[in-house]
This record gives sequence, C-alpha cells and structure tokens, in this order.
Amino acid sequence: MEAKKHRWWYAYGLFDEGENNLPHLGQVIRYYRELRKWKAKDLADALGQSVRHVYEMESNTNMPELISRRYAISKLLSIPPVLLGLSVVISDNPTEAPLVQSAGIIKAIDSQTMSLYENMLAASWQLYYTSSAQHAAININNCIQLLTNTAKNARGVERAQIISMLCRYYQLSGVAARDRMDMNQALRDGKKAVDLAFQLENPELISASLFRRAKTLMKLQKYNAAIQDLEAAIPYANRSRDPLKGYVYQATAEAYATLPKKDTMQQKQCFTMLDQVGRIIRKGELEDDGSFVKVNVAGLYMDRAQAYTQYGKHNEAHNALNIARNNLGPELTRWQARLLIADAQAYLAEGDPESSCEIALDALKVVKATQSSSNKARIQSLHRQMQSKYPRHPLVNRLGAQLQS
Repeated sequence: MEAKKHRWWYAYGLFDEGENNLPHLGQVIRYYRELRKWKAKDLADALGQSVRHVYEMESNTNMPELISRRYAISKLLSIPPVLLGLSVVISDNPTEAPLVQSAGIIKAIDSQTMSLYENMLAASWQLYYTSSAQHAAININNCIQLLTNTAKNARGVERAQIISMLCRYYQLSGVAARDRMDMNQALRDGKKAVDLAFQLENPELISASLFRRAKTLMKLQKYNAAIQDLEAAIPYANRSRDPLKGYVYQATAEAYATLPKKDTMQQKQCFTMLDQVGRIIRKGELEDDGSFVKVNVAGLYMDRAQAYTQYGKHNEAHNALNIARNNLGPELTRWQARLLIADAQAYLAEGDPESSCEIALDALKVVKATQSSSNKARIQSLHRQMQSKYPRHPLVNRLGAQLQS
C-alpha cells in the first residue's frame, strides 16, 4: 500500500505531495480542469492569463501567493478550497506546523485510523479471493455502520475521507452479496457505492464502483445495462492506475462477448479490449492500487477463452485455458473454480459432455470448499444446458445429484 494513500487528500484524487501538508498544486488544477473538460486556453481566458501561464501553474508544486487568485481558480473549476490551501488541515505530526495562509482549520482523520480501515479492507478482500465471501463479510457490516455513523457529524475533508472509505466498503459488500446470490443486496450496495463515488468525483472510485455494479447486472443477465455502466466507467478508468484500468477493459470485453454472435463489430471490440489488457500486463506496473482487482495473465486468458467459446472458436479457447492454467497461482482458490467452469463450458460447446461433466464435478468440489453460491449457480446453469442436450447421459445425472446433495 503506497504511503500517499493515507494522506488526507486521497479522497479527492491521487495527487503527489506538495508543500506544507498540501497536495501538488499543479496536479490538482489540471485534474479539475480536465474533469470539467476545459482546455488550458479556457482556463487562461477565464483568468485573463496566457496559456503558457496555465501550463506553468500546472507543472508547479507551489501555491499562488495571492489568496484571491486561489479563490478564483477554486470557483472556476469547483475545486474544494482546502486543496488550494484556503484552509489548514491539521497534520498527523504535531511538530509539523502548516505554514500556508489559511481561512480556517479543517479536521482530517489521522493516518493510524485510516490505516486500520485500510488493513481491514485488504484482509477482507484477501479472504474473498482465497477463502470465501462469507468469511470476508464478517466485519464488513460493522465497518459500514461505524463509518456511516461517523459521517453524520463530519464535515469537509474528514467527511470526504469517510465517504471515500465507505464507498470502497460498499463495493466489497456488494461483491460479497453477489457471491452469495443476494442480488437485491448487491444492487443496493452497488448503487450506494456509485452514488458516493460521484459525490467525490474521484475517477478511481467511480470506475471501480461502476464496473462492480456492472458485474452484478451481468449476473442478472441485464447485459445492456451492464454495458452501459462499463462504457460509462471507461473514461474514468483511463485516468486511473493500470490495475483498475485493465480490469475495467477486461470486464467490458466480457460484457461484449454476451452480445449476439453475428455482431462482428462487437467481437472486434471485445478482443481489442482484451489486447489492451495484455499490453497493460506486459508493462508490469501492477502494484496494488487500492481497488483490490486481480489483473494477471490467468484472468486475462480465462476471459479470452470464454469469448472464444462464445464465438465458436474451440481450439483457441482450449489454448487460452492452457495458458491460464499455467499462470494461475494456487492461492487464488476462487479462480481455480472459475477456470474449471470455463473449461467445462468449452468442452460442452464443442459437444463433449463426458469431459464437461468430469471437469464440472471437480469445479463443484472447489465451490463447496469456498462456499461460493455464484460459482455454484454457474455450474447449475451449465448442468441445465447439459440436460437439454443429453438428458439421459449418466455423468449429467451424476452432476445433477451432486448439485442436489
């Protein structure tokens, strides 16, 4: 976890550190200018300055000396005044006395408390990937309740920090609800996360919340609504760090693969997205970005395999699954089931019920160990397809009996 994650301004954006317990001025101005789709010339004209002056300001760490200038920039771009040093944020370190001129003192949550919530979140996601969503969910509701109660009396920076953390907990809660097939709860949590993310105008929170809600919509087979969320997430993902950006592309490709097979344009878009994910992985800049997504070769090739299966390209699907298998670490227990299910789907699509059933039975063992209702639902869907094609096949009946036990 990067140290700057616990800086008070993290709720507003991923800015480097500037001076006097403030974020990098230039990054703040450029971020909010681009957020409002202003060109440098638009801001220059509004300030009565040259374009060169705007670019110099956006490359500078220091705050403009004139408070009136800072207020003008804040008002023009709707920048929270505290980000421009118009209020002093109490530092975690009492020996660090802020030196900026101020219009007041703003309280922020100390880094120790933020680290506590961050570590709890990280531990819960780790349990989700390696054990079960049920174990991951044990402390989620308590944290959400604590953060919600704290937010009621919070203002300014402190409130933004709490909302940012609350948004991330709602994302996890929604994913856990989806995994246990509580889709109403998943949709409620998903909407809360999206609403909180847009309150903060934080691109990483927005893109993560939108793609996770889209995954719930896909589970409900509401593919058009899912694609709408994912396409809305892409502009924000493009301004996010590589892990989240890659996963939004990957989820979008997965959604495109659900559209009619004859739509060649969507097929092309699907594989273009997956190719972009591949380029991001090859760059190797996949350090944890706080979104807790897993972007790696195994996940990419599982999604490629599913797209190939959807489009009837069976050899390519099996080749992709072999690459995924060779790159899947043993610690990702949940993904072991996902790989087996994708493998079973590929064999069923090419008319091999024996192989499909045997692999599905192996997947069911992993699903029972991880208590994943969503993966069990995938196997049940696969079994229904088998029953419609091979109603008297003994292995199909055996799989059905195992699903009932």
